[in-house]
Amino acid sequence: MTVRVYRSTDASAPVLTGQVGKLTDLLDAILVNGYGSMTAAGWTIEYTTTNKRAYKQNLTGSNNTSGMRLYVDDTGPGAGGAKEARACGFETMSAITPTGTGQFPTSSQSSIGVGTLVIRKSTTADATARAWTCIANGQTIYLFIETGDTTVPLAAFPFVFGDFKSFKASDQYAVTIIGRNAENSGSATNDPLHIIGAATNLVYDLHNVLMGHFVARHWTGSGGSIKVGKMVDVGKFMYNNINTGMMGGWNSDTQTAGYASAWVALGRNAGGQSNSTAAPWPYPNGPDGALWLSPIFLNHSFALRGYLGGLWAPLHDRPLGHNDTLTFSGGNLNGKSMVAQNIPAYIQSSANGDAGQVLAETSDTWT
Repeated sequence: MTVRVYRSTDASAPVLTGQVGKLTDLLDAILVNGYGSMTAAGWTIEYTTTNKRAYKQNLTGSNNTSGMRLYVDDTGPGAGGAKEARACGFETMSAITPTGTGQFPTSSQSSIGVGTLVIRKSTTADATARAWTCIANGQTIYLFIETGDTTVPLAAFPFVFGDFKSFKASDQYAVTIIGRNAENSGSATNDPLHIIGAATNLVYDLHNVLMGHFVARHWTGSGGSIKVGKMVDVGKFMYNNINTGMMGGWNSDTQTAGYASAWVALGRNAGGQSNSTAAPWPYPNGPDGALWLSPIFLNHSFALRGYLGGLWAPLHDRPLGHNDTLTFSGGNLNGKSMVAQNIPAYIQSSANGDAGQVLAETSDTWT
C-alpha cells in the first residue's frame, strides 16, 4: 500500500505529550482516521477501550492474509506512568483485555507487563508537546519520537511494528516488533533499534539475537514468537583499533570502551575510541561523491530471514542532519526519497552522548 509520511509539524497533526491516551490518539489519526489533509495509512481498530487499542493491518499486500494486530496500552500501565505505553503483537485477538493468540513477545520473553515492549513518549508526564515523525503504510509503521531525553545531539526514540521483506516467498509470519525493553528509563542502553549485533573482529553470528526484537514465528511457520537479531553490509564497515564495527558515526571523545566487545551500533562507534583513533567512512564517498547505504537485515537460526523494507543504514558518519530529506537521482537507489532520523546510541547514557542515524524511505518505493 501507499507509503505516507506524517509529522508533528503537519497542519492539524495530533499533539503527543506525556499524558495518558496521547499515543493512541496519535496512532488513531495516523493509522485509521487521518487528520487535516493527511490520509490515514489504512489500518483498522479491531478492539478498543479507553486509551487501549488493537490495530489491525490492512490485508492488501499483507504478508499474513489475515493481518496481524498491534496492541497498545496507553493508560500509563507501568513504572514510567503516562510517559510510556506498552505494546505487543498478536496473530489474532478476541478482546482488548488483551486476549488473543500468537502474542509476540510472549510473557516468558518479556518481563514488562505480560509480554510487552515499551514505547516512550516523553521524559516528563505532563502536557509538554513532543515532536514526532512517522513513516507508514497499510502493514508497517516506523515511529520516531523526540521524547526530550536526548537533546545534544538530538535523537528520536524509535518504535517499529509490521511486515518486513522476507527472503522466503509467501512468508505468512514475516511480521516484526522492535521496542524498548525497560520502563521508566530515558537511557539509550534500553533502546534497541540502533544495535545491529555482536561482533568480534567483524565476524557476525547469524544466530545472535537482540533485546527488544521479535518476529511472530519461524519462517517454517512452526512455534510462536521468536527473538531475532539484525545486521548490515558489514563488508563496507570501517573499524577502529579494537576491531569493533562502526556505522554512521562517532561523536564523543569521552566514552569508555565498556561495550566494545559486545555491540555494534547503527550510526555510531560501539567502542570507546576518540575521533583520532576511529576511522569512519567519510561522506561523500571520494570517487563518486555518493552516499552509501545498507539494508537492515533480520537474522535468526543461522540465516538471514529478510530485511526492514524502506529503512536504511548509512555507512558513513551520520551523513545528514536530523529530519534532513533527499532524493536520489542516480545509482541503484534512483528515484527514492528519504528522511534522516537520528536515534540514540547504545552507550549514550545522558543528554550529551552520541547519536546514531537511519534513513527512512518516504517515497512509495519500498521493495
